[in-house]
Amino acid sequence: MYFPLTTDKRSMTDKLKHLTSTLRGKLSLWYLTSVALIIIIFLAAASVLFWYTLKDQIDHHVHIAVNEAREIVQNYKGDERDELLKNLVSAQGMTIIVLSPDGAPVLETNSPDVAAVTEHELQQILTSTNLRDPQPAHFTENNIRFAAMPIQISAGKGILAVGYSTQVLYATFNRMLLIVGGVVLLLVLPITFLGYRLLKHQLKPLESIADQAKRINDRETLSKRIHINASTEELVTIQSALNFMLTQLERIFSSERQFFSDAAHTLKTPLAVLRSQVENSTVSHKMKQEQLSTIDAASDTIQDLLFLSKVGNKSQEIETFSLSSLMENLVELATTLGEEKQLQVTSTIQKGVEFRAEKKLLQRALSNIAHNAVLYNRSQGSINFELKEHADKITIKISDTGRGIKKRDQSKVFTRFFRGEHSFAKGSGLGLAITKAVIEDLGGQIHLDSEINKGTTIKIRLSSTSA
Repeated sequence: MYFPLTTDKRSMTDKLKHLTSTLRGKLSLWYLTSVALIIIIFLAAASVLFWYTLKDQIDHHVHIAVNEAREIVQNYKGDERDELLKNLVSAQGMTIIVLSPDGAPVLETNSPDVAAVTEHELQQILTSTNLRDPQPAHFTENNIRFAAMPIQISAGKGILAVGYSTQVLYATFNRMLLIVGGVVLLLVLPITFLGYRLLKHQLKPLESIADQAKRINDRETLSKRIHINASTEELVTIQSALNFMLTQLERIFSSERQFFSDAAHTLKTPLAVLRSQVENSTVSHKMKQEQLSTIDAASDTIQDLLFLSKVGNKSQEIETFSLSSLMENLVELATTLGEEKQLQVTSTIQKGVEFRAEKKLLQRALSNIAHNAVLYNRSQGSINFELKEHADKITIKISDTGRGIKKRDQSKVFTRFFRGEHSFAKGSGLGLAITKAVIEDLGGQIHLDSEINKGTTIKIRLSSTSA
């Protein structure tokens, strides 16, 4: 029974986090908080006002009652007086008491629901009453609100006190709070529900913008535009601004790709002519080889630019192929390239993993990683290739025991033309940039983890269902 309870708690926590992470949720909570605060302040003010009103009514009631009781006590005797006093306290929660000058009770009459006055209350009546002041004195003792005044009796100048139980006051106050609370709930809950529905309706165009924007996540989807039925100027402005931005981005990416392609094709012919001239020149053999090496490096960079311009191209030749076989070919390539350094190449490759994409692009992307794992490895080091498929997710790992990459450079390794501290090595600096572009074009993710003098691991995640 414990685990389902934990799951429910987590589910409620996740729902609350999701609610507070959306604009609609935040506005709804703000609305409910504001309404609740207004109601609390209103109830507090109304309660205080009602409380003092009831208290004044009680004071007014006992004030009148004590004057009536004084008339009865002074003008009537015996059973007639007692009967009139009983009629006076026939209301719920009343008591009448007459004290002699020495404080002894001469007469006491109570409603059935009120207990007899205690000695402490008698002392309070004596101390709170000024025998020279003809006006009643008001005070509260043991949940009874008294009005006391001097009265002439046979034994001399005594005290007459009429009390009214404040329990009636509390009961009336509580009933009032219950009624007000019920009315508030009956009004606030429907209003809150209607407000939430209205807020949901008003924010629907904004949520539509967010949903459409999420689906624009690569070069191919940059041609899409955001369409909403906006009823406010602000939403129309947001829609127009986002569509203008998408148009500009689409133009930039298209121009960039075209520039790479045009530049590469433009430079290919002059480099071919230059290479031919160097080969036929009469310079020394050493100088000729250096010049040819520089020309070849420039040619490789041009080829990389051409390759990079093909990534994301709609004219790709999509096919279904064995990813397991492709990884096994990479293992053989790394083994061959690593013979000079005596590298130990191991693999854990799941059989039968298939993938749908342009095979040449993915092969080039993974070959770049394998080549770097050999090039920057130490002598007698190791490389491990791993391929797994689970729940429509494909994971590729290529790990080496090379020199590693500094922390400050790890965020830049996928940047075009970045060479870092390995600038002495041959290459255009476009290898990992091409790899990242290919993986992300396939809807995948690539992550690098490296430590100086311990090695580098590159992890790739692909979705086999979206391939």
